[in-house]
Amino acid sequence: MKLKLAGDLKLFYPLPNLKLYSHHIDNRIFTKDGSNLPFLVWPDHTPCTAINLYMLTLRDQRGRAGQPLSRRGSKGGTIGDYAGKLSQLIRYCSNEHLDFLELTDLHFTRFISKLRKQRYKDRLIQRQKNENTLTSTGQVCLNFLRFLGNFSGKPNFVAENGVIKTTTREYSIVGHNGQVIKKTSIWHHSFTLGETGDTRNPISPKSVKSLRQAADDANTSSFINSRRHLHISFLEYLGPRRGELADIKVEAINRAWHMKFPVLDLLTLKQGEPVIRQIPVSRVLLQQARTYMKLHRPSAIKIFTKGGRPDHGKLFVSERTGKPLADTTITNEIHTLRKAAGISEQACAHMFRHAFCTNLFVILFQRNKFKNSKEFEIRLISDSFFLHTVKQLSGHKTLEGLMPYIHLAYRRLNNIEETVSIANLILLQDEFDSHLRLLCHELKKGLGTFQFIDRVEELISLKYQDRDDILNK
Repeated sequence: MKLKLAGDLKLFYPLPNLKLYSHHIDNRIFTKDGSNLPFLVWPDHTPCTAINLYMLTLRDQRGRAGQPLSRRGSKGGTIGDYAGKLSQLIRYCSNEHLDFLELTDLHFTRFISKLRKQRYKDRLIQRQKNENTLTSTGQVCLNFLRFLGNFSGKPNFVAENGVIKTTTREYSIVGHNGQVIKKTSIWHHSFTLGETGDTRNPISPKSVKSLRQAADDANTSSFINSRRHLHISFLEYLGPRRGELADIKVEAINRAWHMKFPVLDLLTLKQGEPVIRQIPVSRVLLQQARTYMKLHRPSAIKIFTKGGRPDHGKLFVSERTGKPLADTTITNEIHTLRKAAGISEQACAHMFRHAFCTNLFVILFQRNKFKNSKEFEIRLISDSFFLHTVKQLSGHKTLEGLMPYIHLAYRRLNNIEETVSIANLILLQDEFDSHLRLLCHELKKGLGTFQFIDRVEELISLKYQDRDDILNK
């Protein structure tokens, strides 16, 4: 059997400055913002009109908490995610020489089956999509096909007894105030009930160590080596999303450095309007960032500002052009290191976030002396200040998004005995060790002995300051 391999070229791209017609009054035309709305094409690069029309309806659709669906980021946010899923339906119909309205229930079943058989090019034994992702992709495609059927005057195209046979399933989520909200989703018989176990797998400490070792072993410049280590450090100790990491400003690093109790501003990109959240950050991590800013960033920024352009202020930049680093580059960097390290298990940028959130909840469990996960849930529901604090630290906007980490943390607590102070000290020691290994690597690459000694002494001093902050809380 010939396997369909993942990794083909995308069939969509966001339109950065799109303006859409809104209405007109007295011969005056009013527009509305459509920036970053995805534009989809067929494999022969002709526009996919039906799905592009559907994208316009998504622009006005509301998501969680009544907020518009996100279009931010280089991939177009939530609507971009829908476009990525729908592009797979485009490719299937193109390969089968079918119009969307020519699809039957058997065709859709075969479409899901083909997605289920997809494998990665470098990991042929590993499926590209688990069952939960597969179901999500199928539901996005069904919602589009139902829209298209209604738009074309064929309301029975996707229905309970329709051409493509579907049912409606009810499920419940927990809202902002703790109330249970019932929702419905479209369902097809080709879907399964999903996979057991937690889907939010944290990256393992062993994989993080292997990624760092791969960064040191790679034949790259000191600029790339320093930037890669800084990526890993931020991902490991602050748990940002890729877009949040790419958006960190030099000014935010400098501002945090001069604080008595340093906190770093992160731009949260998830759902609705962007907001700034403040995350406690260690002086050790700030010093690592400042070293990169002092030794490596200036040479790249000099290229960017040549000709009079002002410094854009982003921390992470391209070595070759000095332009801000795209969030997709961070993904590619982690993938490159995972491949070089020979890590067989999954290891991607977002798994660092799952590890950070799980560790955060372990600490919250211990600090508040919750006896079980139910007590934690009740506190989140009943104490609005506690809920706000947790969401500020984790970057989640809904109570629903926090729930999986409560159970992950509680399961982990059954296997550890450290107090909250010890847990924090362990994280601090790991951070110190990582930075010290980086300094040793730079020493081997030509860093002067006196520079090495000065930076180690400063690192030790910062570690003691962070330790005192932890013990005195």
